[in-house]
Amino acid sequence: MTQEFEFEFAARLRDAHPPEAPPWWPPAPGWWILLLVALVLAVIALRRLRPRWHRFLLRRRLLAALQAAATAAEISQLLRTAALARFPHQSAAGLHGADWVAFLEAHDRAPGRFAAIAWALTEMPYRAPRAADDVAPLREAARGWLRAAL
Repeated sequence: MTQEFEFEFAARLRDAHPPEAPPWWPPAPGWWILLLVALVLAVIALRRLRPRWHRFLLRRRLLAALQAAATAAEISQLLRTAALARFPHQSAAGLHGADWVAFLEAHDRAPGRFAAIAWALTEMPYRAPRAADDVAPLREAARGWLRAAL
């Protein structure tokens, strides 16, 4: 009787099959949580990267426009555009004359860049352009300020 019982038990074991593999979709709840955390981290990283990318594009656009600027008024306008984009919480829009030069000097990594050519920012933009006006030093100072500020 024991042999018979062992035979029946063995016959029943031969019919047993391993369980089916779990499906790959939908994923387990842990994978959903991991995906959500990854998305949140990606959004945070993009929000932190956007201002840098925006400043980079603005600097490239303004430097390209600076090459085409022929007058001191155009250069001053480009500097003011950059100042308003980079320092929106400060009122750079209404500054003129010595206050405008002081603002540029205060937000420059190389102080004294505009000291020798302050007259080019305070007088030249407000008078009619002349052939004798040389805006090359002003253009170089503006290029340096744009690279430093942006």
